[in-house]
Amino acid sequence: MKLTTLIVFCIVLLSCSATDNDFDIIGSKEQFTINSSIVNDSYAIYVFLPKNYNSSLANQLIIALDGDTRFTSIANIVSNKVKKNSMPACILVAIGNNQQRNRDYTPTIYAHGSGGAENFYQFIKNELIPELESRYSIDSSNNKTLIGHSFGGLFTQYVMAKERASNPFNKFISGGTSYWYDSGVIFNFEEYYASYNTDLDVIFYNGMGSLEGGVMLASFEEMNNRLRSRNFPNFKHKSELIKKSGHSGSATKIVKKGLDYVFYK
Repeated sequence: MKLTTLIVFCIVLLSCSATDNDFDIIGSKEQFTINSSIVNDSYAIYVFLPKNYNSSLANQLIIALDGDTRFTSIANIVSNKVKKNSMPACILVAIGNNQQRNRDYTPTIYAHGSGGAENFYQFIKNELIPELESRYSIDSSNNKTLIGHSFGGLFTQYVMAKERASNPFNKFISGGTSYWYDSGVIFNFEEYYASYNTDLDVIFYNGMGSLEGGVMLASFEEMNNRLRSRNFPNFKHKSELIKKSGHSGSATKIVKKGLDYVFYK
């Protein structure tokens, strides 16, 4: 009797502890290191080639931040969506070196960051993407996807506010964005873009956990309202509060919902 009870308890415990990382990922994973002369640092690059990756096609490139900790969970999401035929032929690339996120993901020098976002953006655009294009079959158009959470969300929206002609991204998934950073400086970048442009031809999914603090939620609403008020003719935008989720708990759901939106809007 005691043995049966123990077995049942262990099964329940394992079921409760299961996460996205526990499921099988269908496809191949690779990793390499790239040295950046722009940032003067090196980055671990994690690559997932799902089963619909086709070396004879121009595959969609999805770039995710915080790769050291987020790669496996996002690869699992992509794998499951590919299995359900709800993703185009694609390749997922996650950028590591998370310990430098306060440098790389922040657009200005502030108490909690050293303002290296511009260099990091130039690294992605001028060093990482060309390297990826030399290794894999990737659509060379400026139609790539960028995913970031928290400081990564801050960087994602910073890149969205960059000029469009040379911007390699036109799909953005931002979660739990650190709008508070440097007294809301990201709003200044959005304002600057809107002052000099009459359109923002991108697809943007913006998510946040409903249990985030009041300042975060108010800033989230303000940014979404600002973007809608611009009336950019080709701007596609969805904002969503993830119910009963906090800052970290919302991340996976935001990626799932975001990928659905940006690829099938």
